[in-house]
Amino acid sequence: MSVNTLGERRLKAIRSAQTSSAWIDRKGWSWIEMSGADRIDLLHRLTTNDLSRLSPGKGIQTVLLTDKARIIDVLTVMQGTESAHLLGSPGMTDQTIRWLRKYVIMDDVRLQDRSSEVSMVEICGPRSADVVAELLGLDVSSAAIGQWTSCTYGSGEIIVVRLPSIAEVSYWLIGPQHCVDLLREDLSANQETIPHLSEEEVEYLRVCAGMGAIGHEWSEAYNPLEAGLLHLTSFTKGCYIGQEVVARLDSYNKVKQRIMGVVSSAPLEQGNLVVDNDVTIGVVTSSVRSLDGSLTLALAYVRGEHAHPHTPIAIVTPQGTVVAEQMLAPLKDATCQ
Repeated sequence: MSVNTLGERRLKAIRSAQTSSAWIDRKGWSWIEMSGADRIDLLHRLTTNDLSRLSPGKGIQTVLLTDKARIIDVLTVMQGTESAHLLGSPGMTDQTIRWLRKYVIMDDVRLQDRSSEVSMVEICGPRSADVVAELLGLDVSSAAIGQWTSCTYGSGEIIVVRLPSIAEVSYWLIGPQHCVDLLREDLSANQETIPHLSEEEVEYLRVCAGMGAIGHEWSEAYNPLEAGLLHLTSFTKGCYIGQEVVARLDSYNKVKQRIMGVVSSAPLEQGNLVVDNDVTIGVVTSSVRSLDGSLTLALAYVRGEHAHPHTPIAIVTPQGTVVAEQMLAPLKDATCQ
């Protein structure tokens, strides 16, 4: 396949995600079963969001923090009648379970790693609810973020949950491997209308949307206010691990940096430093190439006094220091307008 043909396929797939629908293979994500009468109470005391009114069939995103208010992971808590499931980032299962168990003392809570027992796909795009309806016969068009339901598919059960999207709307389909394999076959049979997004295409859409990811914008180097996770942070629910630090940062306006979009004509890589007169004021956390390859679209932490859209910043690369322009997300790829 020629480079030109690859570019056309990539553009078509991304355009479909932005205007209609596409699907993503979500391999390796963390899936933890949490049972016991105190499961939600424990999570309420350990994470940033208010989980006190979480009822079966509902879900909520919340941030798991260290005692210094640094990000361990962003979790989706899905409450059921007998247990809850925690959907977390790839590779974070062991760390999440260890951290939660550290605080299980007299609580009635049991944690089990179920990641190897399930597989996941994501249907994204403005028409994703229609695709779910066609595949599973479920009307999820009015589902709120975090709301979930389940249905029989093949010889097993599929969980469908609406989550924040890199392409307007997203539903994640989670179930046993053999059931999700059938879903993949159905989706692949409709590749022309519901294309499969490659890892590179998913990363392009994520960066353009300004969404954080583990190992990039989410890590123990940053706190949730710096990472743009204020909407997942309650200031009224009372104490949780890291709460005092978060409250102090907010009360005294001490959030020192924020995530900015960056557009550059030069290549940028994760880890490139942002500088001002040779003083480090930030770091690039994610980068992708524009669809025609002529620009770099990136996300970077930039100190607050320098973080202003449509202003230049200097970034140190192995090839030398380059000047880039700051933008607010979502980022627009000017090469494919």
